[in-house]
Amino acid sequence: MDDSTKTIVKYFGYGSNADRDMMVHMVGREDLKGEPGKLIGYQLCIQTLDQIRDIVPEASPVKTSPREMIRQTYGDSFELFIAIPKPDAVAYGTIWDLTPEEVNLVKEWELVDYGMQEEVNAMAMDSAGNLIQVETQAVLDPPGEFDRVVEGNDYPRYIADRDAMLREADKARLSYQKMLSEQNTSQN
Repeated sequence: MDDSTKTIVKYFGYGSNADRDMMVHMVGREDLKGEPGKLIGYQLCIQTLDQIRDIVPEASPVKTSPREMIRQTYGDSFELFIAIPKPDAVAYGTIWDLTPEEVNLVKEWELVDYGMQEEVNAMAMDSAGNLIQVETQAVLDPPGEFDRVVEGNDYPRYIADRDAMLREADKARLSYQKMLSEQNTSQN
């Protein structure tokens, strides 16, 4: 199938997800297309480990809370970028063109099915000033606790060790793809 027939999802990445290297490691494709953007109606915040959800949703693939999953991987001093709804706010990041399969890889990395945050449809402004619908993640229900708000576009994209995050993104992608492959094999 050529590129002109692929379904493209506009995905808004903030924090490390605004960085090309992170997205390449997360989805496993080098030729990603993205542009600077602004997520409308959300503020960018930073959570400390003790503010990350410590619940296990009934439908979670594992019986470990997002907080414990993060602690097991990164230790006790991890910080995380999150988006929180706020009508008059804007969060800065990158609008990526992803396939639906790549969006699923992002959702896996962001622990959406594990209860870390929710998948949302939102409006963003692209670099030309156009409003477009995007998919992203945010902490909605219950509203997320946070340590501090990040203002403007001049913020470090990584607040945790960059190399460790890229390695973990590779691991998460490969593990998720292996699980899908095993599911497909068992269904055939």
